[in-house]
Amino acid sequence: MAADPKQSEVMQQINEAFQAAESKLAKLREAVERNTELARANGKAAFLKDKKEQTHRELGEAVWQSIQQGRLTLPAGFDRFLAAIAAAEKASLDHAAQLTDLLREGEEAAERLKVAKPPVAKPPVAKSVAKPQTVVASGVKKR
Repeated sequence: MAADPKQSEVMQQINEAFQAAESKLAKLREAVERNTELARANGKAAFLKDKKEQTHRELGEAVWQSIQQGRLTLPAGFDRFLAAIAAAEKASLDHAAQLTDLLREGEEAAERLKVAKPPVAKPPVAKSVAKPQTVVASGVKKR
């Protein structure tokens, strides 16, 4: 039997389409791998940046504590930074004191309410019985 020319032409077109799809898939795979590498690199850069900032904070706190304890004196050029840190700490302490005062006032008000009103006995709660559901629509559900 001789091969049908139309059938072999269709097979050739299918083969070409398959090869084109394989080529596109390979390019897509390369792009995904490249983007994955970039994402890893960006993640590592962010991690290293965060670690550096954390180390700077720890250094700053250690220096500040040493200054407060009188074990370290910085040159005059650092005065504005020291003043800013002192102001921030004072503002933080003032805010904490305000919160404490508000909480204390709330506790005192709650205590006054407890003293002013004697406890009232609550009536027993009746258990609710589930009501049977009513059918709103009958018939077959339309889709």
